[in-house]
Amino acid sequence: MYQTDQLVRSGHRLQRQSLLFFQQTRLSGEAFGDEIASAAGKLVNSTGRSATTLGRAFRKEAINWRDLVIKTQDAYVEALKAQLNSLEGRAASVLEALRPTALETRVLRTSHDLLGSAQNLVDGRLETATATKAKPATRKAGRSPIRNYDQLTAKDVVARIQRLSGQQATALLDYEQTRKNRATVIRAAKQRLAVS
Repeated sequence: MYQTDQLVRSGHRLQRQSLLFFQQTRLSGEAFGDEIASAAGKLVNSTGRSATTLGRAFRKEAINWRDLVIKTQDAYVEALKAQLNSLEGRAASVLEALRPTALETRVLRTSHDLLGSAQNLVDGRLETATATKAKPATRKAGRSPIRNYDQLTAKDVVARIQRLSGQQATALLDYEQTRKNRATVIRAAKQRLAVS
C-alpha cells in the first residue's frame, strides 16, 4: 500500500511537471509567434531541446519507479527536486536567449554594421567618380611633391600637407587644381601657404 501511494504521488508530480512543460512551451510560442524567422527557428530548437529533456526525465522517472521499492521517500524527493531544478535552469537559459530585447539588440547591431559598410562603399565610389571626372586642363602642373599622390585619398593628402614646405605646398596646390580639384585638399594647401 505504501509503495502504491508513492507511485501515485510520483505520477502526480510527473503530471505537474508535464503541465509546466506544456505551459512554458505554449507561453514561449505565444510570446514569439510574431517574431522574425530566426526567432521562430530558435523557438523550434529550444522546444525540441525541452522535449528531449522531458523525454530523458520520463526515462529517469521510469528507472526511479523501478527502484522505488528500495529507496526511501526522502531520497526520492531529493532526486526529483534536483531534476526539477536542472529543468528549470535549462528553461530559464532558453527563455533568456529568446528575450525580445536580446534579439532586437543583435538585429540592430547587425543592421548598424551593414549600414556602415554600405556608407563606406558609397563614399569610396563617390570619391572615385569625382576623381575620374574629366577636367579641362587650363594649365599643366609639374610633379606632385608627395610620392604616390594619385593613389592617396583626400584625407591622406590633407594629413600630409602640414609637413610640406611653402614651395612644396604651392606645387601640390597647382597639381591638385589641374587634376582632381578636390575642395578639401585645395583648402588645406591654401591654409598651409597662409601660415608660411
